[in-house]
Amino acid sequence: MSKKHTVYEKYLLALRVIQPARVQDIFNAYCEIWGEEPAESLKTLVYEIHDEMKSRERIMSVRRGTYILNAKEMVRAGQVLENERSADNARLFLMKEQRIKYAKRARRHG
Repeated sequence: MSKKHTVYEKYLLALRVIQPARVQDIFNAYCEIWGEEPAESLKTLVYEIHDEMKSRERIMSVRRGTYILNAKEMVRAGQVLENERSADNARLFLMKEQRIKYAKRARRHG
């Protein structure tokens, strides 16, 4: 499996978990969920995949710069997932991370 294909599958899952989302949100979620460093080469690949998804109408714009997967890609992302629990676990992980960051910021400003 090529690196681009692996990144594509993770992109699909990240967008499915957090949609609707902007490309930078997808990239940040991608790095958080899979614990990857936000390297410039990875960012370039994610943005390239995002542009391909837009041009092939695999994602739909819901607001300017904010996208969701179309129905076909939702099914494909579901097939990549072992089960819906994987998506729920990723959502919970991101929510936990966001709460931790919020609590740290709130203490500084409180």
